[in-house]
Amino acid sequence: DSTTATQITFGPGYDYQPDVSPDGKWVVYCKYDRDAIELWALELAAGKSSQLTKDSAVAVEPRWSPDGKRIAYVSTSKTGHFHIFMFDLDEWMAHNLRNAPLDHPVIQQLSSENRSSLPRYYYSAVDHEISPAWSPDGKEIIYISNRGHIHGTGGFWRMNSQPVTPPAQPTQVPRGPFARLQAMAAPAHDPGPEIHYEETTWKARPDWSPDGKRVVYASYLGRQSHQLWVMTDHGGDVFPLTYGDYDNTNPRWSPDGKQ
Repeated sequence: DSTTATQITFGPGYDYQPDVSPDGKWVVYCKYDRDAIELWALELAAGKSSQLTKDSAVAVEPRWSPDGKRIAYVSTSKTGHFHIFMFDLDEWMAHNLRNAPLDHPVIQQLSSENRSSLPRYYYSAVDHEISPAWSPDGKEIIYISNRGHIHGTGGFWRMNSQPVTPPAQPTQVPRGPFARLQAMAAPAHDPGPEIHYEETTWKARPDWSPDGKRVVYASYLGRQSHQLWVMTDHGGDVFPLTYGDYDNTNPRWSPDGKQ
């Protein structure tokens, strides 16, 4: 019955920002509990949740890759600043369910630490990267970063989704029972080009259309309320989709791209 809501997560903490896997079998979500926000994955058929990150940090905005094998998300792990990370669900499941050896780190950092000389007032000197959104083919990610800007959370950038090659002896997260699984890639990653800039907020959260040609997002343009806007996947002029004296946020395309 689509008119009835069914509770699917339980226990202590606050669960939010769910994202359903492409095959509809899993839901990844954030759990705020004990002064940390970690990622959890719920297997819908079994009704069982498993904790994915154990960094005692902030892990938010999880997004499944189109093939359902990876999860892009934003975390303050390791540096205390917001960067984009990649969780390899295939590798995690192989190790935890079949006890297979690890071929590469389960978690890798996709965006690198960069300190700016700009005189920012609301944000730190370290550039941040937030709100990752996958391209339909899974090869690229559009995200938001304040790299090169003083005001707002930043502009829209487009980068390769493949993590950088980790060093010969990757740095390991020293905390938690899964510490040996959570080695981070340290080398700098190409941030890619900035395709559009405006003074965004944390509510922008872009979503790439199924045909790969458009990006929808929430904007504070007009300075009255957040409304939905759309642009091409390469930026350019933006077009408003909604109007009103109330916020419209968190847009998602329908599978056929018509809504």
